[in-house]
Amino acid sequence: MDPPLSPSRAGARTEAAVASALARRGFDVYLPAFSVNGRVDLVYDRGGHLVRVQCKTARSHGATLAFHTTSLTNNMARAYDGEIDEFGVYAPATGLVYLVPIGAAPKHTCFLRTEPAGNGQTAGVRWAADYELGPP
Repeated sequence: MDPPLSPSRAGARTEAAVASALARRGFDVYLPAFSVNGRVDLVYDRGGHLVRVQCKTARSHGATLAFHTTSLTNNMARAYDGEIDEFGVYAPATGLVYLVPIGAAPKHTCFLRTEPAGNGQTAGVRWAADYELGPP
């Protein structure tokens, strides 16, 4: 069994997974050289349009994947509005990468459902498959 990853190593793994998944799909991927603590983790070219991405690691909670849509700075939640275009989400539980537009993600935490709800609810559900980019 592997030891738990530090937050820095988990973040680096997630950024590498998102960049790899984008590159595998034929996108040109650019990494910031002088903004290692910036809000944008990577940029990719979608047909002449540059897309700013913040990478997040999703945690598995039963039939959902969850990731934070804010950062914690000085114990204050800070949103990414106006600073990024998409969340690049790597879920170790599924081994897949998901691209979630910032406009589709709620404040604080986003849940992506991987299986139907036991009560049959479908209204307001964000299906992971709708945002799936694929493996890294």
